[in-house]
Amino acid sequence: MTDEQTVTFGSTLNAPADATDHGPWAARGAVIEILERGRATTDTVGGSVIAPDEIRINGQALLSSADYPIKVHDVEIEHPGLVYVTLTLLARRVTIAAEDDL
Repeated sequence: MTDEQTVTFGSTLNAPADATDHGPWAARGAVIEILERGRATTDTVGGSVIAPDEIRINGQALLSSADYPIKVHDVEIEHPGLVYVTLTLLARRVTIAAEDDL
């Protein structure tokens, strides 16, 4: 996406760190972390294996289902720096609506 194609309907959660006013801010990609909590890897064979047990999107830990475990598929990068991720998560509530109707 070029600068000319920047989407401007993003959430106020997308505000830059130095922002002093309210959005809308340009939409941006999410930071997705698939982690094993409480440990670091080592240079040993067993110590280099990671068993993920937490998913975070933009720093917020989320629930996933044991019926749909975390799966990492082949990563195909069609554009430099752009990666597509699909996760199955448990939702407490899903709202599909026009923003001003809420």
